Amino acid sequence: MSVAKTALGQSQQELRFRNRIIGLLVALLALLGIGFLRIPSLLNVYVPPDLTRPQFVRPNEVSPSYIYAFAKLMMEALNYCPEDCGKDYVKNLTRLHDYLTPSCYQDLAMHRQRNASVYEFRSRKLLPTGDEIFDPLKVTRLDPNVWEVQIEYLLEEHVKGVETRNRRYHYPVRIVRYDVPLEKNAYQLAFDCYIPPGPRPVGSDQDTQTPNGGREPRLPPNLPPAGSK
Repeated sequence: MSVAKTALGQSQQELRFRNRIIGLLVALLALLGIGFLRIPSLLNVYVPPDLTRPQFVRPNEVSPSYIYAFAKLMMEALNYCPEDCGKDYVKNLTRLHDYLTPSCYQDLAMHRQRNASVYEFRSRKLLPTGDEIFDPLKVTRLDPNVWEVQIEYLLEEHVKGVETRNRRYHYPVRIVRYDVPLEKNAYQLAFDCYIPPGPRPVGSDQDTQTPNGGREPRLPPNLPPAGSK
């Protein structure tokens, strides 16, 4: 860089240097503005239910314990009929509509419609088994946005005040990532019904030997809801 020898030359040189500094600052501000605009305004962070120990939480990463907790929450809310499943179950479907995939909602609604007599005058609830704890093996990731969850409950049902079922059942359910507005579904997850063969009683008496030597559980008759994928 040449050095100006006259006062006029020095003034022009200082002006050019100042303009370069201003241009550089404007460019930096533009880059910062672009970076700021590209920063997401909201990050989805799935916090595991267990907060007794430190957790590394990454945005948009769903832990198995979170999936398991969501599956239990949905199962208990969907299947709680304090008085009459003929009315209560319809209310549950309506209330949880945004937490069900469209195909699952249709399956459950159609099952309710086809088997109306099974639901009427029936109260039901899913109770903890008392010995179940979270195990990562109960949650299987089928693909980046789909999980299979294995849950067991004590199913208690009464028809017109008479106990008709009090038995432990196994529920294989499917949970999927569900991109809907946060005000409709804060979990951004949805219940996608049951994985075949669906709900079944716990016990070897419900298993039958298949031709290839495997075990094929049978579904109990008239077990609402029985929507499956």
